[in-house]
Amino acid sequence: MQDILELIKSRRTIKEFLPRFVAWDYISKIIEAGKYAPSSGNIQNWKFIVVFDSAQKQKIAEAAHEQYDIALAGVLIIVCGEPEKAKRYYGEKGENYTLQNCAAAIENMLLEAHALGLGAAWIGAFDEEEIKSICDVPSEEANVQAIIAVGYPKDRPDLPPKYPLETLVYFGKWRNKLRDPAKYMMDIAGIVNRKISYAKEALQEKSREVVDRVKEKIK
Repeated sequence: MQDILELIKSRRTIKEFLPRFVAWDYISKIIEAGKYAPSSGNIQNWKFIVVFDSAQKQKIAEAAHEQYDIALAGVLIIVCGEPEKAKRYYGEKGENYTLQNCAAAIENMLLEAHALGLGAAWIGAFDEEEIKSICDVPSEEANVQAIIAVGYPKDRPDLPPKYPLETLVYFGKWRNKLRDPAKYMMDIAGIVNRKISYAKEALQEKSREVVDRVKEKIK
């Protein structure tokens, strides 16, 4: 199986788009990728509003704190969550689970857009009530989690700086670090393998004892 890490590393947030039409075949694949994201209890409490219309995109860009560049994207996808659906199963935690579910779907969609040679931007800054009004989202049923702008990128930014892995990872406890995690993991693997080997030997010995007792009874 192909390692997806290179695709993840090469993806960029695109804010400037070429004024080009994006085919529905591509858009449907992007949404399909979102559909296959994990969700709490597989409740899939998300909906996607696809916006092609130029005037509507302009209104959405204005409601997104005047991020007018996204209006040039071929399509805007409004990601909506259904928190009440999650609350029926998980109580008040359903609100947080809805956010996590939609975030997982959004990331899948961003990666699929990149894999198709498109560019995308995850827009989280917007006036939610304005977006609901523009897209007729009923407040009692759904909330707006994000706007995804999808289109052909004008250019692709360079890789932004990322923290080294060793500054992000702790082991077992907060701020607990290991000097050589690979060696530690190899040592742990060796210990586990030895325990498995001992367990197999003990099981085989027990089996032989049972067989011997059965043979004695048969005699």
